[in-house]
Amino acid sequence: MTSAPTTASTATATPEQARRAWPWSALQGVVLVVLAVLAVVVADTGVRLLLAGLGVLGVLRGVAALRAARAGQVERSAAAVGAGAAWFGAVAIGLAFFPPAVAAWTCVVALAAVLAALVVRAQPGRRARAGLGAGLAVVALAVGAVVAGPTWLAAASVLAVSVAVLAAGVMSVTGALALRRVAAEPAAPVAAGCGGCACGAGGCGGLQRG
Repeated sequence: MTSAPTTASTATATPEQARRAWPWSALQGVVLVVLAVLAVVVADTGVRLLLAGLGVLGVLRGVAALRAARAGQVERSAAAVGAGAAWFGAVAIGLAFFPPAVAAWTCVVALAAVLAALVVRAQPGRRARAGLGAGLAVVALAVGAVVAGPTWLAAASVLAVSVAVLAAGVMSVTGALALRRVAAEPAAPVAAGCGGCACGAGGCGGLQRG
């Protein structure tokens, strides 16, 4: 299983790119939805499956990004993100083999990291609002942990991460459907009388000037 160029937006994807990308995007979305449901429905084992599944997806996406970077298809920044995704994915797979409590508290750390990232990556005009929202979420989690105990904090974090994964899965499936429509579009027609042989020499006008 390789990662097709799913990073390309639907609006700019060519039919050929869309044909390669939409099956992976659909499969990824379905896997994310299933993992999110299992994490909530299946006690203990579900959160470990969620962590392992996210780890596998991270490794696959990271390796695909590194291969694309080696082929010169993406920039170095994308390669760095891919390397990070592969590394974090491998760590997540390893943590999934520990007791369920470890996986649950990993979700606590992941939730905290996501809240911090939302504040850092927010636009300057919205950073204060994002910081307020993240602060309220942290306060709510802290109050819940004090009232109901640390176990509640871990369970709430697992639920929050599962909801985020479910949303990502639905978005991935929706994107796959959009890419599939692009893939079904006919190829752009070639101008009459043009075989494309002169394109590398500056077009038909280049031949006429020669």
